[in-house]
Formats: sequence, structure tokens, C-alpha cells
Amino acid sequence: MLDRRRRCSGEPTAPVDHVAFGDISRDGLGTDTDMDPSQVPVLGVPEPPEVADLRRLSADIVRLLAERASDRHRGLRPIVGSAAIAQELTRLEPMAAKSIRVLQPQYGYDPEDPGVPLTRLACSRGVEFELITRPATVATHPLLSSIFPGTLLGPCFLRAVVIDESAALVGGVDDADGNRVTWFTEASALVEAVTDLWLATVPQCEPILGPGEKPPLTERQLDVAGLICLGEKDDAIARAVSVSLRTAEREVAAVLAALDARSRAEAVLMMRGRRINSAEAVRGPSRRRGR
Repeated sequence: MLDRRRRCSGEPTAPVDHVAFGDISRDGLGTDTDMDPSQVPVLGVPEPPEVADLRRLSADIVRLLAERASDRHRGLRPIVGSAAIAQELTRLEPMAAKSIRVLQPQYGYDPEDPGVPLTRLACSRGVEFELITRPATVATHPLLSSIFPGTLLGPCFLRAVVIDESAALVGGVDDADGNRVTWFTEASALVEAVTDLWLATVPQCEPILGPGEKPPLTERQLDVAGLICLGEKDDAIARAVSVSLRTAEREVAAVLAALDARSRAEAVLMMRGRRINSAEAVRGPSRRRGR
């Protein structure tokens, strides 16, 4: 299958090791901030025509979803609450045979993200994964370029997942109790609409990593970062990742250096999306060190 990421940069991209399933199950699916995506920006800043078109396409999908839901359309099934969404993603992962495409405007880092095992399973089976999120997401997820090195940054107004261009999860409006409501559908009109939105968004994006740039953290360092975020000390980290204490200390130092953090506490805050300079974070921690 053609790697559409190359259409944005003209360069090959790093392989993607993870799928953003867990972030979707935790944050839910829906339009960004649960507002009508057809609305113009609050500050009235003019948008390029291409971006305005993406906002309009997103609004059209939301309206089509609402129409089908009100008619109790066959092939449209509601999934209510984050736990139910996570269960649905677990059910769908083995069904993916070719591709998983994710539109996710923003999300944060979670060291206990349940989607990571699902991601590894899908990618180990050769499923192609592609993620589009907004550049500002890096401020709330500074490890993004290491976990998802093939991420595309660009305008994104809808939360959705398309599997093999034959099924989709599309976010709807929260219910009266504030629970996230996501709709699973195999209806061709909705699946094609989300796929078309994806294809229209790709040319407006750029890769999170520049040409030849490597992810700032290794797989083991990502594991160490998660343990730091959970408050583990060096000896516990050494046992968890099966390395010596000295090696664990070096890996902890590497994580702090990649984040430009002066302490473990600051590193945790940064990984949680706080106390990070948004101007520097647009490209992630690797950019600030010129890696």
C-alpha cells in the first residue's frame, strides 16, 4: 500500500510501532471540544481555504452521523463510555487486516495506556497505521515523536478511526450524563466520508520528525519514561526493564535530557503536558536538542 506520509515530505518516514488506540479509548471520540466543527475560529482568524474545507467536511460527517442516528439506521451502533470504547477497540484490533487510520485532534500521554499492546499486536501483523493530530498535541504529549514517529501534524477537527476502509468509529455528542458516545458503523456513506476527510487532510500535514531525524527515545527509554511517570525509583526501574542499576540510571538520565528536564518531578509534569514551552514543543523534545 502506498505510504501517503511521503506525499507530505517527499521523504521516507520511520516505521510506526504503536497505534493511538488507548488515547482514543480514554479521551473518547467526537468533534474537538464538542463544538460544531463548521464554526469559524473563536478569534476570527482567517483560515486558508483548504483548512476551511476540512472543517466543513468534518461538520458534514457530524451532521450525517446525527441524521443516521436519529433514524436508527442499520449498521450504526452506539458505544457509550470510555470503558466500552476500549472494549470495542480490543474487539476490532484482530479484524484489521490492512490499515488503521486515526484522526485525533489532541490527547495526552498516559504511561498506562491500554492501547499500546493493541498497537503492537496490529503492527506485528503488518497492519499499516497512520495518525493525524494537531501540532499543539506535542505540548500535551512530549513523547509523541518517540511513540508515534510516523505521526502527521496538521489541521484536525474530528475524532475518528477507519479500519481497512470498511468500518469506522466516529465520535458523537456526549449523552445527558456526560459520557462519551461513539458510533461504530459499516455504512458505506459514513466510512467513505471519513476516508475522504483523511485523504483531504494528508496534503495539509507535515511529519512530526524531519528528514533523517530519529525518535529521541528508544523503546527501552520509553518504558523507563513511563515508570518515571508512575513514580518508580531507579532500583525498581532496573528490575522492571531487566537491566543493571547503573544502566537504569543512565536511561533515566537520557529521558530527562531528552525532555530538557532538570529533575524527575519536572520530567513527570512535562510528560503530563504541563510546564512545557509550547513554542519549543511544536516539534517535540528532539527538536530542542537538534537531534
